[in-house]
Amino acid sequence: MDTVKEPLQERYMPQNANRKHKEKLRTQDRIALGITTGIGTMYAVYFFAIFMAGWMIWQTYFVHKPFDPFPFAFLLFLGNIVQLLLMPLIMVGQNIQGKHSEIRAEEEYNTTVSSYKDLERILKHLDAQDKEILRQTKLIEQLYEKK
Repeated sequence: MDTVKEPLQERYMPQNANRKHKEKLRTQDRIALGITTGIGTMYAVYFFAIFMAGWMIWQTYFVHKPFDPFPFAFLLFLGNIVQLLLMPLIMVGQNIQGKHSEIRAEEEYNTTVSSYKDLERILKHLDAQDKEILRQTKLIEQLYEKK
């Protein structure tokens, strides 16, 4: 049976998946993640809703000769430009977040396999101890019967 030190030396040491992911990020990845994280909040939804409502109210009620009258073609144009710029950027950010999930899943798998091996080793050791205890019990019974 191997000693306790041998399995500890072979054992997989879990690593921080967040740190591993951050170490792999380039500047462009950090920018894409920052924008994706910012756009993916309710604050961004509130901002765009208030901006669009404000634009429509401003052009309808507060300007005598609006440069963007109803149906607000220029506002629609601005919205399309924002969508065209943000869609690929958000997809890049989601791909980066997906890589983070993959790193985390791999780390969890390696830790689970290591724990399984540890449990297997412990169970084998306990089984060996049980056999040894039974052997010694039989020896003690034999010695007791001889007396």
